[in-house]
Amino acid sequence: MLRQTNRHLHSPALLPLLPFLALLGATQACGLGDAAQAGQLRADCADGVSGACLELGLRLYHGRQVFRDEASAVPFLEQACEADEWEGCSVLGRAHRDGRGVNEDLRRASDLFEQACGGGVPEACVALGLLRQEGRGYRRDVAQAANLFEQACDDGHVEGCMELALAFDEGRGRERDVLRAAAVYERACDEMEHARACRDLGRLYLYTEGIERDAAQAVPFLEQACEANWGESCGDLARLHADGDGVAQDWERARELYFRACFRQHPESCYRAAELYQTERGGERNDDEAERLFDRACRQGFRQGCRPPPPPPQDST
Repeated sequence: MLRQTNRHLHSPALLPLLPFLALLGATQACGLGDAAQAGQLRADCADGVSGACLELGLRLYHGRQVFRDEASAVPFLEQACEADEWEGCSVLGRAHRDGRGVNEDLRRASDLFEQACGGGVPEACVALGLLRQEGRGYRRDVAQAANLFEQACDDGHVEGCMELALAFDEGRGRERDVLRAAAVYERACDEMEHARACRDLGRLYLYTEGIERDAAQAVPFLEQACEANWGESCGDLARLHADGDGVAQDWERARELYFRACFRQHPESCYRAAELYQTERGGERNDDEAERLFDRACRQGFRQGCRPPPPPPQDST
């Protein structure tokens, strides 16, 4: 009897139902979904309820409560998009851009992102802007890309703000304006709590031509990024404390920050921390710890750590 059932499942008449049967099986196997609910969604989609098509497509595409199956998601997303469910157009655009569930088609992806962006999906504006900026799908147009990033940023999308800040900082599709870049970074850092924006803003105040260097202004933004585990920002902050640049000189704080940055994948900070552990600046001397930190700097690719300086002689007084 079991053999007979399996033979029926390979019947041509059942082939169109296989994706849906997989959906039902996946909901049961995962223990997270509800087969009856999935069946109702499919029935509602067949009856023209576009929101049900969108929900089914998203579940299949992202593997939400079911096993991921991008190819089976595509027809549901297409039905949703045709009914002006703009999120469906956006996800379908990603599928065509990345070749997930369909063949890669950058022109089709661009058209779908444009639909979704016009429908108020800011991530689609960013995705379209990146394609325009890179000249993928259609000709390169950095000015249009910057417009799309600005539209997404105005709608509160942090990646749109980050790309817009870069456009101002690098003069890409916008006249170069470092002060405008700083303002956009600051919004993304403070209002959207985006740690990379805090890092980039701190470094902008330290290293970018076109704006007056201001270490004291950089410090609070580097602190926010360091607290969010950006090792590079911890290292920048350590150097400011070591040099008394923008803050009072504090060797103990510098040693602590270099050590933290080292273990957040910033190899130069391993080297700088090791140098301090060879002395009594900021704490007790510890040559063994210094040796371990030099070795870590070397293993992470900071070549000076592979040939560290010899420890200075112990103070005999």
